[in-house]
Amino acid sequence: MENKEYSVKKQRIEGGLSLATKEEIALAVIKDALKRYTRPTVVWSAGKDSTVVLDLVKRACKDLGMQLPPALFIDHGQHYDETMKMLEDISKEWGFKVIYAKNEDVLKNVGKNNKIKFSDMNKLNQDEARRIGFDGDEFEYSLETEVGNHLLKTVAMNLFVEKYRFDALFTGVRWDENEARSMEVFISPRSHPDHVRVQPILPFTERNVWEYMFKYNLPVHPLYKLGYRSIDGKLDSKKTSDLPAWEQDLEHTKERAGRSQDKEGVMEKLRLFGYM
Repeated sequence: MENKEYSVKKQRIEGGLSLATKEEIALAVIKDALKRYTRPTVVWSAGKDSTVVLDLVKRACKDLGMQLPPALFIDHGQHYDETMKMLEDISKEWGFKVIYAKNEDVLKNVGKNNKIKFSDMNKLNQDEARRIGFDGDEFEYSLETEVGNHLLKTVAMNLFVEKYRFDALFTGVRWDENEARSMEVFISPRSHPDHVRVQPILPFTERNVWEYMFKYNLPVHPLYKLGYRSIDGKLDSKKTSDLPAWEQDLEHTKERAGRSQDKEGVMEKLRLFGYM
């Protein structure tokens, strides 16, 4: 019980500011980054948080007379058809390029039993698997394992950050998501490869995100309407209610309930090795 109470006290949630003020903060952070970094990208999943960031970046670019930078989509191979359609439709409508970041070596080695043999992967992925603590002969093709999540998401992202020499990644991380993210800062330097994470919606709550989505009439992923609050892979995303996401009890229930990233120890470890 003591650990639980300590956990609650550690959680950082900004509920005192109005949405309008949080928007001003986000736009100021984005404009500052756009002026200082030359090769930015928006890490976009078609989910609510990254769509809000994408719209804020679009607004900032319009104010500064700049072109919207490309979006970086981490393609782990388990995405919903609805997600892929949103990527195509919105990028065409808004006029920006989507770069699909895949860890091709891992994906091509998924076996019929949905397993990936360690010995089949290239040296880079073997080294990354060992770096995160994996010591087995094979692992499941899943985002729910530490090694699977790391190789399919973080390593894929880093490969393309290095390939395109991106120096700033705009992300949709929020303080209220979990403890591992609640101490994040707006501009967070990272290495291997060197870049910064620009995190403009840190003070937004989940409720704020939905308020922003409807305020600016942004496109909503169809699965949110069916009761999903967190959308990622087909095998690990779960409905949390039959109500649309924005009508659920957002303040007293967990956004990623049922997913491994909802477990603080797992999230902290994944972030230690570069996860968002």
